[in-house]
Amino acid sequence: MNKDFKNSNNRPTISACMIVKNEERFLPQCLESIKDAVDEIIIVDTGSTDKTVEIAKTFGAKVYHHPWRNSFSEARNHSLRYATSDWILQIDADEELERKDIPVLHKIVCNAACNAFYVAIYSELPSGQSKHYFTRLFRRGKAHYEGIVHNQLVHSGNVLPSEVRMYHYGYNLSMDEMEKKYKRTGDLLRKQLEVNPEDIFVIANLVRNYRNECNYDEVINLAEKGLKTSESTLDQSTRNQRQRISVDLAFALLRKDKLDKAEDICKKALKEDPDFLDNLFMLGDILSRKKAFHEALEIYKKFLVVKEKDRKSPDFNLLIVDTYEYEHKVYNNIGECYRSLGLLNEAEKAYKKAIELDGKETLCYSTLTRFYISQNRLDEAANMLDSAIQSGIADHLTYLLLGDIQTMQKKTTDAIDSFKKAIQMDNRNITAYTCLINLLIQSNQLEEAEFLLKKIFPFYPDHIILKCLYGKINYRRGHKESALKFVRCIMASNPSDNKVCLELGNLCLEIQEYALAIEAYEKYLREASASDAKVLTNIALCYAGLGQTEPAIVGLKAVLRLDPSYQYAAQNLAVLEKR
Repeated sequence: MNKDFKNSNNRPTISACMIVKNEERFLPQCLESIKDAVDEIIIVDTGSTDKTVEIAKTFGAKVYHHPWRNSFSEARNHSLRYATSDWILQIDADEELERKDIPVLHKIVCNAACNAFYVAIYSELPSGQSKHYFTRLFRRGKAHYEGIVHNQLVHSGNVLPSEVRMYHYGYNLSMDEMEKKYKRTGDLLRKQLEVNPEDIFVIANLVRNYRNECNYDEVINLAEKGLKTSESTLDQSTRNQRQRISVDLAFALLRKDKLDKAEDICKKALKEDPDFLDNLFMLGDILSRKKAFHEALEIYKKFLVVKEKDRKSPDFNLLIVDTYEYEHKVYNNIGECYRSLGLLNEAEKAYKKAIELDGKETLCYSTLTRFYISQNRLDEAANMLDSAIQSGIADHLTYLLLGDIQTMQKKTTDAIDSFKKAIQMDNRNITAYTCLINLLIQSNQLEEAEFLLKKIFPFYPDHIILKCLYGKINYRRGHKESALKFVRCIMASNPSDNKVCLELGNLCLEIQEYALAIEAYEKYLREASASDAKVLTNIALCYAGLGQTEPAIVGLKAVLRLDPSYQYAAQNLAVLEKR
């Protein structure tokens, strides 16, 4: 804390007020960020058992102890009572003040006509970065907190916006840590809702908590209630909560495959606030999934226009914007729309723009890689994944995709190594296991293939692909009848999941039982919602295996009319026509 700065500039004093419990992970960077911004640090500890208190005292903080009584507001109000400065800066241990903004902070507290300021809070999320404004700077004695969770500051006098920045890291934790956080928050919110069932702020926060827990039925039930109870309320705060509820409701409906209803919710919300980025992004996603690609492009482009306008002149509002840094995702989705419309040059430009905007987003590399694969540009696809690996952002899906490419390039040893790396990063990834085991079978490494099958099988005892892999091993060991018996038994049971027929067809193709493969594939296609170029190609190859070259050629030509870019069909057609 820089006392000399205060004295030499004759500005009002500032107390940083915090409540903490077991915050040793984030607390040092938080206190480091504010030590030159404030004149005293007040910390109320609610029962830490780690080094939190010790760390706080090394920064000269005044530490007070109060038992936790399931109320954030009670604890925060304790901290306010210990403060002695003119102004209070409220900050959490998992937050950090932008040090470049300290001069701005010191300037705005000199405003005698104002009792509180909003600051811009940027939250790190697993999917990106959100932005919202919150009153974190206020005159001592002019404010207090209410609400046991997601507490609200109640203040007197004028409040003004500012672009003083804080960064919040508490939403980007491990899965176990976040589950505990959601459970604690949900319990407190449900208690609040019992007291006031019509509180739309509490409803909006509980809806989001249910969404975070993937409890989509509860999202839908509570969100529909929240939107209904506030239809006639026109104040801006209620409008903001309606926007938040709408986007979470649309997300839940999307997850439940109720696309028309999700689209309707988004469009109604956008009539109230046409520029809310979260609803624009959500609507674009919904339209894409409905294959309304032209409409989706219009929405995504509007998102970019609104975002660019905000970048040039930040728009102050009290909505939390989860998609604030989603421009790269939008370009990635634009690329997908263009690809689906057959506008391949535009698609590639959009994919590259996504990577240019955020070179740390693994999804963008994977999407462009798949695009290159579809164009049979395998070297470029492999180079794209190598860029992700060299950037240090590769995940198990990166290596899984690289293994697929190397398999297509007949680089079996490299592909095996890539699939093993994918498994090292996610040791229960069944796709990586099945790809690796398939390659081991093809290269006659049957003992290792069987060892891996026995390792993964207990986790997925009913998985049809794993059972088919056992059939392939039996075939390779000369027990073809055992594999055929397995196929006929499953086919006779008339499986309700048509993907089972797909896997049986693949197994029959492997063991050269072409007529049975055609039967399985055709059963799969009768139940499938769309034509499948790979399956149709495999059927054509089965006809070729049966010596029926003409039907095979007709089938491959039909595939290429369906998907002119499908190189696997084109290559096999060229071979058959030479015959």
